[in-house]
Amino acid sequence: MRVLAGKYKSKLIQTIDDPLTRPMMSKVRESVFNSLQFNIENKNILDLYAGSGSLGIESLSRGANFVTFVENSNNCINILKQNLSHFEINYKITKSNVDKFLDTSLNTYDIVFYDPPFKIETEIVKNEIIKIYNLLNKEGFVVVHRHTASKEFETLKNYKIHKEKNFGQSNILILSKL
Repeated sequence: MRVLAGKYKSKLIQTIDDPLTRPMMSKVRESVFNSLQFNIENKNILDLYAGSGSLGIESLSRGANFVTFVENSNNCINILKQNLSHFEINYKITKSNVDKFLDTSLNTYDIVFYDPPFKIETEIVKNEIIKIYNLLNKEGFVVVHRHTASKEFETLKNYKIHKEKNFGQSNILILSKL
């Protein structure tokens, strides 16, 4: 996998070889970043369930001010550290359970990438998205990546749908803060 655009375009992003992780396909990442293209530069980004860090790294390449990567897996954190060692950029890696991070974080963000494992129950996803609201700056966005077969949740109050699109097995939902 490679960075798609920006300062670090074409830099290699290593991924973890684990059937439980699935990096977002390049065409899906490209669509997400095209939808947010004028909202990345100089922004603070939160990459939840960061995995190899492709979403946060792409944000940094496109001029994000700072990215916080949250990941609980030691294997993913090791790959993430390898990927970020090639970049001269502003970031922080936090080893934490996402739910715990959302309960304790004092920072706010302009864009939150929320890409939980597809097996996580819809009720947990819904509750975490509700918690993300408190960490979003005014006019912030949440990018949600779910499997198309995942149980849908009703549109959450305080959010409006900015964009929704399916790519094969991936459903992308971009929510904006009201």
